[in-house]
Amino acid sequence: MSRRRLLAGLLGLRLSRAQGLRAEEVVGALEVPWALAFLPGGGMLISERPGRIRLFRGGRLSTYAELPVYARGESGLLGLALHPRFPEAPYVYAYRTVEAGGLRNQVVRLRHLGERGVLERVILDGIPARPHGLHSGGRIAFGPDGMLYVTTGEVYERELAQDLASLGGKVLRLTPEGEPAPGNPFLGQKGARPEIYSLGHRNPQGLAWHPVTGELFLSEHGPSGEQGYGHDEVNVVVPGGNYGWPRVVGRGNDPRYRDPLYFWPQGFPPGNLAFFRGGLYLAGLRGEALLRLDLEGERGRLL
Repeated sequence: MSRRRLLAGLLGLRLSRAQGLRAEEVVGALEVPWALAFLPGGGMLISERPGRIRLFRGGRLSTYAELPVYARGESGLLGLALHPRFPEAPYVYAYRTVEAGGLRNQVVRLRHLGERGVLERVILDGIPARPHGLHSGGRIAFGPDGMLYVTTGEVYERELAQDLASLGGKVLRLTPEGEPAPGNPFLGQKGARPEIYSLGHRNPQGLAWHPVTGELFLSEHGPSGEQGYGHDEVNVVVPGGNYGWPRVVGRGNDPRYRDPLYFWPQGFPPGNLAFFRGGLYLAGLRGEALLRLDLEGERGRLL
């Protein structure tokens, strides 16, 4: 990453309010809302982890779709994304955990019919899931290249993150039809899943592309509470990059693994992240915090 200083940092909702920002409720009465997809012309889709996609438009909340899911722990109905040519290509993508036919995570596609969506097909199946429901990953987003990026967790089986034969603990890159994307780093490599874009992830929760450089930023959970330390991370993801889990936690000074851009030594479990008006913002899953990360050179910092 080229050396740069983008912005001053903003730490926590309390400080945000002191600097002139405020939190405002837009829609309530939701059950574990997890992801948003903003519709052209106004309105948004909201996934609820128990299995509903809600449509909020014109001040009215309705049920857009209900999907069968295995909702336990951190699993259920998670990520949402619109086809990059939506609504010309009328498809909504979702990441879910299912039980029928064997417990696993999958990416599905719905056809958009205005006020509702109808499940069309599964575009990727067999992503690891476990009965405890933890570390399922679950963020999906289309990149500037028109490909679908998918984060997957290692479901508390750490070595899956380093296993190229497994979809667990990875960032995946797919075409809108669910095929391995052209140019993926492990295409044609014997024993490696061709969908893999990067590996060595524990439980990645957020994806965002820098609006100027096009770099892919990812937030993920470190092992806070397991071994007395935190090390939740923000990473810059490159094709074929190995981010070290479980071999390395935090910055390991090992050339085989890529160090995080920023990490929290005491733990800060991040949710999704997004660039907004030149800033990189991260939502906290604990403590009701909204953070703004200052990016400087090869490291990031919170001010």
